[in-house]
Amino acid sequence: MYYLGAAGVVQFNGIRIAGLSGIYKERDYKIGHYERLPYDQSDFIPIFTSREPNELTQIIKLSSVDICLSHDWPQYIERHGNYNDLMRRKPHFRPDSETGKLGSPPLLEVLKKVKPSRWFSGHMHCKFEATFRHGGSPTTAEASSSGSAVTATSRGVIQIGLEREEESVPESKGSSEQPSSSTNQSRPGPSETKFLALDQCLPKRDYLEIIDFPAPLNDDPPRFTFDAEWLGIVRATHQYFSRTKREKPLPPDKVLRPLIEKNIRWVKENVGESKDITD
Repeated sequence: MYYLGAAGVVQFNGIRIAGLSGIYKERDYKIGHYERLPYDQSDFIPIFTSREPNELTQIIKLSSVDICLSHDWPQYIERHGNYNDLMRRKPHFRPDSETGKLGSPPLLEVLKKVKPSRWFSGHMHCKFEATFRHGGSPTTAEASSSGSAVTATSRGVIQIGLEREEESVPESKGSSEQPSSSTNQSRPGPSETKFLALDQCLPKRDYLEIIDFPAPLNDDPPRFTFDAEWLGIVRATHQYFSRTKREKPLPPDKVLRPLIEKNIRWVKENVGESKDITD
């Protein structure tokens, strides 16, 4: 078991796995990580929310991702699965779904940009499956539930157990996906992403599912390694990390991209391209 932090990327036998913690709260999204121990009452909610400055924006800078793990669901993902069944099981989801408040808008942006083959989530305490077709319209896959753990097996296969918890798809007031600002700059990737959320780890709940995912490398024993591109992105953006409520905005991509490339080279030269996490 390896903790990916607020945001993190590792590789397992060449499979790139990205993780994003927290839930989306609009009022907290643009602030820095100002909380300090001991927490007071006002810190309890913000401490587990996702933040833009150094987490989601870093993930979007990646060239590609194979598997994404997140606590929250990407916004509108419920419209790409069996919506009727989900609303039957979870009728209290409907108001938020109809107003676009179910799920995280930034995670929808990440989904469109890095186009992972698989996406696993928790948070909603139910099992749900969906197929997000990139550049296409919502699908009606079957319903399914989640938490999230990644376990490496001895044969180079990822086994993923998640944690999670219901009538017609609402008529969109515009696009069914309602993409955010820069969706036209999406990177090449799979034509679709398979989404799975699972229920809470409790008796008689759908909290575990085993999925085989082919690994590009056949290392024996399997290897969990740091991701050089991710470390370069983190190193390049560290100077913009804010420990106050006031965020430090990242510079434009034409300024940031050369800095990222420079730091990726530094990581490869000083850390290595595939350093074992266990070293």
